[in-house]
Amino acid sequence: MVYTCHWGLVGAGEISELFLQDLLTVPATRGVTDVAHKPVAVAARSLDRAKTFIASHVPDLKDSIKAYGSYAEIVADSTIDVIYIGTTQSTHYEVALLALRAGKNVLCEKPFTINSKQAEHLALVAKEKNVFLMEAVWTRFFPLTIEFEKLIHKDMVIGPIRRVFTDFSVCCPADPSFRLYNLEAGGGALLDLGLYALMWMFLTCYKHPENHRSNPDVVKAVSLKSPLNVDESTAITTLWSKPKILCVSTCSLMMDSPSECVVRVQGDKGDVIIPIHGSRPEKIIINLTGEESKTLNFPIPGQGLFWEADAVARDIRDGKKVDDHYPIQDSILSMQIMDEVRRQNDFKFPDALEFVEDY
Repeated sequence: MVYTCHWGLVGAGEISELFLQDLLTVPATRGVTDVAHKPVAVAARSLDRAKTFIASHVPDLKDSIKAYGSYAEIVADSTIDVIYIGTTQSTHYEVALLALRAGKNVLCEKPFTINSKQAEHLALVAKEKNVFLMEAVWTRFFPLTIEFEKLIHKDMVIGPIRRVFTDFSVCCPADPSFRLYNLEAGGGALLDLGLYALMWMFLTCYKHPENHRSNPDVVKAVSLKSPLNVDESTAITTLWSKPKILCVSTCSLMMDSPSECVVRVQGDKGDVIIPIHGSRPEKIIINLTGEESKTLNFPIPGQGLFWEADAVARDIRDGKKVDDHYPIQDSILSMQIMDEVRRQNDFKFPDALEFVEDY
């Protein structure tokens, strides 16, 4: 029997549009037969904006998808199984807190919060309310990503891992009106782009079978700040002892990632490479010493956001409050590492963004 998950979308920006379109993609096109999705409501800061969003992007469904002019209204809708938060990152904490306190399951876009204390608070409220909570790091649920983990950990195609390089960089004009250069909007390379570079580090080092999800022994970072006071380029070195792996993760708003390689995992037998883009990869390249290079292709029948939605639907169907593949504790640790990177480089957001309620 197919389980249909009913979604409420908060936010009327580009990411919400992409998520909505992927929810409407026929599951069978990606080989999924056990879950389906139904968007039932969209909320924006105004009713007109919500109505315009629905009419513009899904005109055929404008009479079946409800429009709300406030976030409080959508979290009170009893027909919704899970709330998807696609607002700007500066508002993730307050919107997620509103939804969780209303007893709603939540999938919140990345970066999950501004700092780790906010993430810890959300996890605590979710546990108290006995509801599901997950950060929407979509790439973690790609078939490619799951195969990547299998290749390097279970199959050990390159033998013991020794060194890892990850990068996620996008050249952006230094425009103060653009959110990534806007400190008040939680801008900078680290939270928005660096999260992807850290994701591949997590998959390789943190999730290594010998590491048992232990924290890195060393985190060292350097950042270049723009005149607009956001980090423009950041390099993070992590050292792991179980097993001994050195990882360098970089992100930048000043240049693009090298197209031929955004992830390189080096082992005794060769390396595994992922070409651009690190957020939506479609190829894995395996280079083994003395052998011809091998390329594995993973076409994406849509944007690729539906795989995380499928995972959430299964979790809610099965009564889970935390996803096994990407538990909320992993999001908290990711935020803790980014907090440490910011601390080492004296990079602070305005107090209003860093604010955490007492708990």
